[in-house]
Amino acid sequence: MRTSKVIGIAGGMGPKSGLLLFDYILKHTTASCDQEHLSVILMSFPKQIQDRTAFLEGEIEQNPAYEIGKLINKLAAAEAEVIGIPCNTSHTEKILKVVHEKCLPPNFKAKVLHMPFEVIKYLENDYQQYRRIGVLSTNGTYRSEIYKTYLENAGFIPVIPDADFQYNIVHKLIYDPHFGLKANTDKITDVAQQYIEKIITYFQEENAELIIFGCTELSMLNNFNMTIPFVDSTEVLAKALIREAIS
Repeated sequence: MRTSKVIGIAGGMGPKSGLLLFDYILKHTTASCDQEHLSVILMSFPKQIQDRTAFLEGEIEQNPAYEIGKLINKLAAAEAEVIGIPCNTSHTEKILKVVHEKCLPPNFKAKVLHMPFEVIKYLENDYQQYRRIGVLSTNGTYRSEIYKTYLENAGFIPVIPDADFQYNIVHKLIYDPHFGLKANTDKITDVAQQYIEKIITYFQEENAELIIFGCTELSMLNNFNMTIPFVDSTEVLAKALIREAIS
């Protein structure tokens, strides 16, 4: 039986992100029986971790980095060796830098993967035929410009929604307390479907050749009839965790 590292998932950002990541790990693991699957520890503490976008937009003062750091330390204490945080906004510098510099001990041994970095590397390796890349994300990730910067540095042309479309369409699709994806973890509401169609039309009119799902809630759209190619950041992270676990 092959040896492999234990995967840790820092879940709860948003409510279904850890489960979706775990499901992708199962999907992309080559296994013919229970014993050939990878060992995975999923911890989800959504009540403890403040909203990442709310922090980045100045709505709350408490940096969620500290609770994320506690969660990562708990995973490492449970013997996780390679860890994924299924939340793109958590990887913005104002949060992730604090996690690494103030929350993890100097002798921390587990490897914490960087979700947006893995997405860009995945595009460079498998999607070089596409140049104009659309980005769907939370307002926090949007304001940080992390994907815009990474795409430009890799030679891609980022297609970023204007502020009005981002705040009134994309943000509401994710965050609206009635029809948004965070509030409806078991379905895509009829209103959300209308917003998705507006988003697809927007990116088609902007000549985007591919869209990055740069928010873990957007993984729920995988079974939606997308008429434009997409890359799901949650799925990319799952593949990266498998790569590190079996290397």
